[in-house]
Amino acid sequence: MAVAGIPSAEAVNHNTSAFNLVQLARNGYLRDQGIPQFNQLAGDYRSGQITAEDLIRAAIAENRISPDVADDPGYLETVDHFLNDLDR
Repeated sequence: MAVAGIPSAEAVNHNTSAFNLVQLARNGYLRDQGIPQFNQLAGDYRSGQITAEDLIRAAIAENRISPDVADDPGYLETVDHFLNDLDR
């Protein structure tokens, strides 16, 4: 079921940008995959409990990005960059 303004995972374009992926996680849309939201996401990233790879795997499991993205070092680096900037 879609939440107002956020389409369901089935309807999400597989071309989700790294920025949008981090924002989806931050706003709790990957909680079912064990990704924390809001300040806990930033804290867990800083402490090494959550990595960019974890976020990408969770998004693949939620059908929010294509599995091909897991092999894209540029996408991984960009997700890592946006995770690093969460608490700034």
